Amino acid sequence: MKIKYISLVLLALLSTACEESFLEQVPVTERSEVNFYKTTADFNNAVVGVYATLKNPGLYGGGSGALFSMAEIITDNTDLGVTRQPVNLPIFEIDDYLITISNATVGAAWTGHYLGIARTNAILDRLPATTIPQASKDRFEGEAKFMRAMFYFNLVRFFGDVQLLTSEVSSPYGANDLPRSPAAQVYELIVNDLKAAEEKLPATIANAEAGRASRWAAKSLLGKVYLTLKQYDNAAAKLKEVVDSKAHDLMPSYASVFANTTSFAANREVIFAVQYLSGQIGQGSDMWSNWAPFNAGTALLGTGGGGGGGFNRPTADLVKAYEAGDVRKDASLLTTYKNAQGRDVADAYVVKFRQQGALNADSDVDFPILRYADVLLMYAEALNEQGKTADALPFLNQVRKRAGLADKTGLTQATMRLALEDERRVELAFENHRWFDLLRTDRYMTVLTAKGLKVLSHQKLYPIPLREIDLNKKLTQNTGY
Repeated sequence: MKIKYISLVLLALLSTACEESFLEQVPVTERSEVNFYKTTADFNNAVVGVYATLKNPGLYGGGSGALFSMAEIITDNTDLGVTRQPVNLPIFEIDDYLITISNATVGAAWTGHYLGIARTNAILDRLPATTIPQASKDRFEGEAKFMRAMFYFNLVRFFGDVQLLTSEVSSPYGANDLPRSPAAQVYELIVNDLKAAEEKLPATIANAEAGRASRWAAKSLLGKVYLTLKQYDNAAAKLKEVVDSKAHDLMPSYASVFANTTSFAANREVIFAVQYLSGQIGQGSDMWSNWAPFNAGTALLGTGGGGGGGFNRPTADLVKAYEAGDVRKDASLLTTYKNAQGRDVADAYVVKFRQQGALNADSDVDFPILRYADVLLMYAEALNEQGKTADALPFLNQVRKRAGLADKTGLTQATMRLALEDERRVELAFENHRWFDLLRTDRYMTVLTAKGLKVLSHQKLYPIPLREIDLNKKLTQNTGY
């Protein structure tokens, strides 16, 4: 795996963009090793480099990133409306449940997340010896630990046992004999990192620092981790802190959460998001261009906007999942468009992140990783799993009310579980939650096989990439691959 090149990341951290492939970095110079990590500005640049990892192709960048394929396309939410070609075969493998150990999308996810972890470890190893102000040191530590926890949280849910790296690897081959650590040990690091982060991160983020993690981001993610571990009392307690803080709230309009006209300061719902900026090379989002119908062309994308990728197409099953009158449906997807000749074309596509700019793949609509509606639904789930269904119901109904739907009433614990499953699906559609939700609630096989999808039981985990096993004979493969 590319983790053996960790030492090369130091030069990348000198840039705020950090968008190049890991293997495209030039060797570390004397300047980067000796003089970097000295000042507050150095550490700030390094932290910005960690956030920039979110736009790595293994996460949310380059063709819309690996996470869309691995958390949405593999489920009943979306499929592919594009012609099968060699360039997109890895995504078709995922959509068809024919995932191989050499799948490039899965490999990119592994590499991209470990790149982020390498960057956080370099910061955390060097912070103790620095003489920068303590307040800055604390914040940088909180940000690095929050991001490391998030990277590992994705890895452990995708792959199960993974290599656990908690310090900088200076040798090019320093991780090539490191075996996989048990998932329980990985989760222990995640929880400890988030506990530290929530103590050290600020409660508010200035407009000039949009995209950086807050205390509430750490608490929200920790609540999600506890929920995944089925520690429902801990999850409820942590998520209640976010709810009671009043630091975030639902936006009055669902569509405004995702509109490029909603400023960072005005968007009280988004807790943590990938930040995009159009007009800057490598900094814009390609979601709208890639998810518009295949070859839709100027009718939807305008002159210079590209042809439309046809990726992440809403399934007919998802289209039917919206209740009558749910305002989220038209704000999330449409099922027809007019072509250049003015004729109606029937083809479902995502509009949640729509923004047509002057250039193809260059939107600045941000992508939410954590938002308040998710917190409310997770809190309701944690309460319900403790048998407190009546207490959970108001938090489900807050989300439904914003969607223009009637309150749910008279639910049992079992029917509340199904109601939350349905609500999360439509509220959080196309935000990379569906696969994780079905696994967390042990409903993955039941839901997908009932819909005729040819998913196999071992595909609750993805394969360890072949390249990583070739480099490290101590790595074992997940069952079934």
